[in-house]
Amino acid sequence: MKIAIIGGGGTLGSCTAYTLALKGLADELVLLDINRQLAMAHLMDITTAIVGTQTTRIRVGNDEDLNQSDIVIVVAGIPHQPGLSHLDMLRANLPLMRDTIRKIDTYCPEAIVITATNPADSINLALSLMSTKIARTKLLGYDLNDSLRFQQAVAKELAKKSTEVEALALGEHAGVLALIFSSVRVNKRPIALSDEAKERLKLDVPQMLKSYVELGINRTAGWTSASGISQMVESIATDSRGVFPCSAVLEGEYGYKGISMGVPVILGKQGIGRIIELDLSQDEKKDLDRSAGSLETKARLVREFVHENR
Repeated sequence: MKIAIIGGGGTLGSCTAYTLALKGLADELVLLDINRQLAMAHLMDITTAIVGTQTTRIRVGNDEDLNQSDIVIVVAGIPHQPGLSHLDMLRANLPLMRDTIRKIDTYCPEAIVITATNPADSINLALSLMSTKIARTKLLGYDLNDSLRFQQAVAKELAKKSTEVEALALGEHAGVLALIFSSVRVNKRPIALSDEAKERLKLDVPQMLKSYVELGINRTAGWTSASGISQMVESIATDSRGVFPCSAVLEGEYGYKGISMGVPVILGKQGIGRIIELDLSQDEKKDLDRSAGSLETKARLVREFVHENR
C-alpha cells in the first residue's frame, strides 16, 4: 500500500502522516509539500516516533513520486485566514486543485483520492469535473468530522460513552448540516430523542466547530481529521467495506445531481462500493434539501471555473 499526501508538511498533512504510520496502514508514505524543509522535519520526527512499532517507509517526494500510489490524500490549500467564507476558500483553492488533479491523472490515475481541502464538497466536485481519468467512485471528499462531533454531542446529551453511540451528520461539510436523528444508535439499538434534545443538539454541534475557530489559531482540526482519514484508509486497505459518511458526487441519489455532498457510503478497495440511501424523516430530508441548495450555489462557481479553464 503506497499512500501519497499532497500538503504533507502542514498541520493536517503531518497529523495524518503520523496516524497512518503509527497504525501501519502504509508500506510506503510519500509527503509532498511546497515547504520541503517542513515536510522533511515531519519525516524525521515520525520516522523516529514509530521505531520499534512499525516499519512504514516514509519519504519526501516530488510530483513524479505520485507514481503508482494506491491512495492520494489531498490536504493542500491556501493558509487558514480569519473571516474567509467557503466561497472565498473555493475561489482561492480551485487553481491549486486544477494543478493537483492534472498530476494525479498523469502519475496515478488508478488511485483513490481522499480530499480534505476545504470546502471539501465543492473541491471534490471540482476534481471530478477536471479529471479526465478518475471515476466518481474513487473521489472522496472528507467530512467525517461532522459525524464525529454529532456522535460526541449525542453521547454527552445521553450521558453515554462515545464508543456506545453511533450518529450520522450528512450534507455540506462544516456548513449547512443535516443531523440524521434517525441514525442515532446506543449499543447498536435505535433510540428516540426528545424534541428538546434535538433542538439542543442542533445548536451544540455547529457550536463545537465555531468555538474551535474562535480560538483564532488559524489551524484546522488536524488530529480529528487524521483520525477520521485513517479510518477511511483502513477500510480501503483491508477491503472491510465499512460504512462511512463522505462527500460523493451524486447522480440522482437522494434526488440530487451535479453536486458532491456528504452521504453514507460503503468503502472498500475500489473506493465507493455503493451509496446508501437512507429512509429519512420529512424534517431530515428538508434539512438535506437546504444543504443541497447551498452546495448547488457553489457548484455553479465550480462549473464556471472548469469551463473557463479547459
